[in-house]
Amino acid sequence: MNKKNIFTYSESVLLSLSKEIEYIKSRSKNINNSLKTCQNKILSQRLNSELKNLNKNRVKILNLSESLSKSRCDNLSFELLSEITKRSNHLQQI
Repeated sequence: MNKKNIFTYSESVLLSLSKEIEYIKSRSKNINNSLKTCQNKILSQRLNSELKNLNKNRVKILNLSESLSKSRCDNLSFELLSEITKRSNHLQQI
């Protein structure tokens, strides 16, 4: 595998992870809004369960992005992913 292919692969991984974080952020916001008005106990439990799963995925991505950032200190893309992931937690009540 040549160097260009490695960068293309890592860029696509970073893009996918960034998209996943944005999805988690958006979905978490929607769930939190729904929970504010939900009056059905079973639905509330399902929404809370989904919120917990989203948070687990967010933590996994955060750990991965921090590991990648540490291993490739010179690459701003990994640091950006790490920052986006950290901010997703601060912006949302996940």
